[in-house]
Amino acid sequence: MRTTADIVEQLARYGAEGDMSVAEAAILAGAFDRPTLPLDRYHRHLDKLATKVGDYARIGEGTVPVAVMIDALRQVLARHYGYGGGDSNGTDEDCYDLTRVIDSRTGSSDALAILYASTARALGWDAEIIYVPGRMLIRLEGMGERLIADPLGDGRTLEPADIRAILKAFDGNEAELAPDGLKVLSDKEALLRLLAGRKAVLLRSKRLEDAAKVLDLALRIAPEEPTLWRECGLLNARLDRIQAAVDALEEYLRLGAGESARYNTTILLQELRTRLT
Repeated sequence: MRTTADIVEQLARYGAEGDMSVAEAAILAGAFDRPTLPLDRYHRHLDKLATKVGDYARIGEGTVPVAVMIDALRQVLARHYGYGGGDSNGTDEDCYDLTRVIDSRTGSSDALAILYASTARALGWDAEIIYVPGRMLIRLEGMGERLIADPLGDGRTLEPADIRAILKAFDGNEAELAPDGLKVLSDKEALLRLLAGRKAVLLRSKRLEDAAKVLDLALRIAPEEPTLWRECGLLNARLDRIQAAVDALEEYLRLGAGESARYNTTILLQELRTRLT
């Protein structure tokens, strides 16, 4: 029988080796607090998505143009299966749990981008997950052409003006899309953003213990990430776990921090050590 420890171990190995698809890793992450959840049906669903998208794009007939790739993803995921953002606007914890997203067909841009990209890659297509403040998108390339699609917007193709509109909606009307404003995410970064979204919902709901569990999982996946250790220290301090907070902040300093962050963290560490004596 699968246990929480088994799931954490598998995800830690994924963080180190990348030995599964990001969708498979996200499914595991969704089950870490429900270790007996049967995962085979979610894997079968991933296979079915790829099969249906491939059939729609007629992959057996030769090279597929990138516009056809996006159309096939949109027709199958958004129109046939009904995947979309729903009404929660990313404020529901379930929107960041890929198992529940598959069950409900409703998810955050993070979860939907992982689902779209993994489906495309299962067909051998070149798909990247990219981030613009406020949204995760996908970019596909084929036959020398690149197009960007918005999984949260029913998979529609985006023009630069559309991307600027997303940015302005998130950062205000003065925001502009910089030449390097589209950040290509590694699969591990995409998974960590998914977990960060879930953690943020839990924190807003004042479910600090549950948020700490999600953060601990993220740290097992990316123990080399300094900002996660800082978050861990601050959250443990709020939970009055002083020794754990001190250990986490010391690791943050060891891994490297900016000068101002180092100063502020050092002051906080002094206060926390005083509480230990």
